[in-house]
Amino acid sequence: MNLKNTGFLVLALFIGLFTSKVWAQDDDNNADYIKSRTYIGVLGTSSTIDQWGDFNGQETLTMGATQVQTTPVTIYSDEEQTIIPSIGRNFGFGALLGHREGPWAAEISFWRSDHTASWTGGGSVTFTTPASLQSVNIDFKRYFFTELPTQPFILMGMSFPWLWVRQASTLIDINSGTPVAVMSNDATMSGLGLNLGAGLEIYVGDGFSILGGVEQRWTGFNQTNGAAKIGNNSIYFDGNPKDVGSLEGDGLNLYVGTTIGIP
Repeated sequence: MNLKNTGFLVLALFIGLFTSKVWAQDDDNNADYIKSRTYIGVLGTSSTIDQWGDFNGQETLTMGATQVQTTPVTIYSDEEQTIIPSIGRNFGFGALLGHREGPWAAEISFWRSDHTASWTGGGSVTFTTPASLQSVNIDFKRYFFTELPTQPFILMGMSFPWLWVRQASTLIDINSGTPVAVMSNDATMSGLGLNLGAGLEIYVGDGFSILGGVEQRWTGFNQTNGAAKIGNNSIYFDGNPKDVGSLEGDGLNLYVGTTIGIP
């Protein structure tokens, strides 16, 4: 995944459209059911990180002077090893704050869902542990059929997610490259994502609405914090500090919720 060359370009074009003359032209349409509105809302979500990327539950991140050659990625820093688990789908919740002008809206939201993380190591040993997936999102929406109370929309935006996994990291022996203990430290992986989705919102006046949608999130997790407790560390491929990389953790997310207008 190359967010810099693809997703961010599309996002920049979308933001440019959001602030262009198109907005001003749409604002002149007095037939819009919603002309201007600031609102808050709550969501019920269903989230996951796809098992088809790097979060397939069969790999580890290793950082230190001794690299484990069988792992596809390494972290170039202190001495720790962290599992990259698979994350089962689960329900969660979210909250949002937004503002709409004519057919356009901008929102900031927070999502959280709790999951079961699993990882299979040598000898088919399976390790399961609790995990929490959280994100702050900034999204832009474009509504259609704006003269009606039932309006479909598309959205695009950015997300800043982090995945916390309980007891998923341990220190390793700098000489042998083997763990010095069982997984006994929590791990957090964070990064940057691109959101793209569509949905439907039903308004009851301008004070209340019901909405639902689907959102695909493409995420590159490029920071980790594990047993070494040295803050967020950049992820490098093959232990090369000039080859900065990220773990792919995409996910298809579903949500339903309500919004209430702020006078």
